[in-house]
Amino acid sequence: MSDERAVEIIKEQEREERDASSFRNLYQEVADQMLPRENQIIGPRTPGEDKSLQIYDPTAMLDLQDMVSGLSAAFFPPGELAFGLTVTDRATANIDEVKRYLALAAQITHDELFGSNFMLQLNETLSSLVGFGTGNLYSEWDNGLNYKDWDVSFYTFKQNSAGLVDTVIVKYLLTARQAVQEFGDKAGVKVLEAVKKSETDSNRSVFIHRVGPREERNRRFTDNLNMPFESVYVNKEEQSIVEEGGFEELPYAVPRWKKSSNEKFGRGQGTIALSVSKELQQMHADFIECGNKWNNPPREILQNAVEGQVDVRPGAANLVSQMNSIKALEQGMLGNFPITEKALEFLQGIIHRIFFVDVFAPLANLPGDRRTTVEIRERVKQAMKKLAGPIYRLQSELFTPVITRSVLLLIRNGVIPYPPDELRGRGFGIEYISELALAMRDQQSQAFMQFASLVATLDPVFPGAKDVINIDRALPEVGFAFGMKAEHLSTAGEITAAREQRQADLERRQALELAQQMGQTYGQTTKAGESGSPAGELMEAISG
Repeated sequence: MSDERAVEIIKEQEREERDASSFRNLYQEVADQMLPRENQIIGPRTPGEDKSLQIYDPTAMLDLQDMVSGLSAAFFPPGELAFGLTVTDRATANIDEVKRYLALAAQITHDELFGSNFMLQLNETLSSLVGFGTGNLYSEWDNGLNYKDWDVSFYTFKQNSAGLVDTVIVKYLLTARQAVQEFGDKAGVKVLEAVKKSETDSNRSVFIHRVGPREERNRRFTDNLNMPFESVYVNKEEQSIVEEGGFEELPYAVPRWKKSSNEKFGRGQGTIALSVSKELQQMHADFIECGNKWNNPPREILQNAVEGQVDVRPGAANLVSQMNSIKALEQGMLGNFPITEKALEFLQGIIHRIFFVDVFAPLANLPGDRRTTVEIRERVKQAMKKLAGPIYRLQSELFTPVITRSVLLLIRNGVIPYPPDELRGRGFGIEYISELALAMRDQQSQAFMQFASLVATLDPVFPGAKDVINIDRALPEVGFAFGMKAEHLSTAGEITAAREQRQADLERRQALELAQQMGQTYGQTTKAGESGSPAGELMEAISG
């Protein structure tokens, strides 16, 4: 017996899938040209088939891979902090305990992310995002952080009035065995029958997972049926709901590379390179054909003048009864090669620009030996600005929701300590330390150093000028911005103790220097200081 809610979800999924057909056709062309791993968008392909048959020139495919690797390394450099946690309220943010908690939470999150499958699945999502323009990364807690990239052929989604993705519908296949492992006795009647026999437990069924805002819920309860996002799993064939639940946050992050105002699916660099890549493939195929004809041109053979088949192998001997009985059909073509390497390099250069080779391979086009560290750094900074728009969208639609959910999952499962009282009820933000962010902060740090230098110059003339800089607040902020760990910075108590010790050492040193000076003066004096005089009292204190 079908479930009314299940039927409604199935119809919704089919309707959204029809609406996505134009973009899926576009994405299929991109996949055929430069992302063959994901070329099953509009139809299934035979497992193990050669997916490179349409690719004569791999420039776009390789550039896309390089760009994905570059983006991944720029946002999450191995062994370094990629982000920090902040709060918007400045008064709260300046509390030492809050600073330390946020730094500790960020460090633990980094450790857990890199210890999970995050980077592996992130690179898959970035491939779809750069190539097609739309990606989907799912995050969950499964005895630790776990992530799954979904190919574009599996899902559709909806936007809210602000243009943000708030509903995701995923359609996928499970074997009978997998379905029972996932949903137990609720997997479906036919599934439960199939799993009983070894010859049918690999039969596959279609399931749908829909996650969207919950229309009705009791906010006083915190069970999964009253969470902000509703989660429903449906057995499509049997039209039944196999599991219901909920999420505190949308577990699917669906970023778009670039998006038109009247479109919900994104357009990636692969869609921009598509026409050039098609032209390059055709030109490269013609280039190969032209070379083949050059080496082995069509021939005309005088009938009955050749014994047997013509042997065109190097050094082959052909027996003929008449000279010049075998010759190229068109001699002129041998000296007129219509497609040159320069023509191919021209199109390859356009594809290099589309995939920002100058950003992710800054050494590639530097002439001569002008590869100084300063020049490379400046080239990277200038090139990174070209990616400002997509990077901000990447942060808001992919990294921020995924990192935020990851932090909350770690807190809920006791890996990160519960926040201090000052943070109760307050949200936190993500501060990125990518190459682009560091380039921007580099300008800020230079401005700070220039201002500090000016203050140091003015202070002797205008005493107190240096008091405008709160060094206790400024230096930790600079340290956190550049990825310093919390344990590398002194606590407020340690700072106070160090300053008191330094002041005590200074006072003892000054007293010793004064005593030495007075001792020398006393030795040169022929008359002792009068009793009760300042000099006498000082000498008595030194000697006694």
